[in-house]
Parts: sequence; C-alpha cells; structure tokens
Amino acid sequence: MTSQFTRQRIKFSDVAIGQRFFDPISQEYFVKQSASLAVMVTGMGDGTVPDEFEADDVVGINQ
Repeated sequence: MTSQFTRQRIKFSDVAIGQRFFDPISQEYFVKQSASLAVMVTGMGDGTVPDEFEADDVVGINQ
C-alpha cells in the first residue's frame, strides 16, 4: 500500500517547535528546535547539529 501526502508550504516561523518539516533548499527533513534553529534528521543529519533558519524562510510540512 502506498502512502500519499501533500506538502503544504509555510514560513519557518509558523512551524511549531518539535515539528518536522522539509527544507526545499537542502532537500532534507529538519525538526524545529527554537525560533531560529532546527536540526537535520535525514541525509547526513543525525539530529545533533543545529542549523539556522530565518523566520520568513519557506519550508514544507506533510499533510
């Protein structure tokens, strides 16, 4: 069975802390840690190194 989802585009500032989101620039998934930081949880990311995001950066969340 195939799982289908839609990806909604939102601003980084609208992502809840602890929520997983997709960064279209790096093509990887992150988890938001604070108002300006998130950690990569796919690809080369192991969830330990924070990366900075701007409040108005457009990211995606799966619906």
